Amino acid sequence: MTAFLVFTAAAIGTYLIRLSGVSLLGGDRELPPPVARALGLVGPAAMAAIVANALLLDGGEWRGFGAWHLAAIVATGIALWKRSMGVTIAAGAAAFAALLLAGV
Repeated sequence: MTAFLVFTAAAIGTYLIRLSGVSLLGGDRELPPPVARALGLVGPAAMAAIVANALLLDGGEWRGFGAWHLAAIVATGIALWKRSMGVTIAAGAAAFAALLLAGV
């Protein structure tokens, strides 16, 4: 099989899996409250895993304390203060850039 056929088969398979969930849970059916609560936590859990991986690991090795961690502390403080995703991202990126320029 060529790469195009493999990717096409994977795309069709993925689409059919998603479509099966819509057809099974579609209509007027609602999810039970415990399931709805659990699904609401999937996004934050995935983001926490991504952030933890970026802060703690560098190419599979433990990352030493440095600019990444200081910028994360700045971003956390801004997030708690402003409660704005855009401001938090901008402040974290600016802090990281400033720390890299300072040689940290």
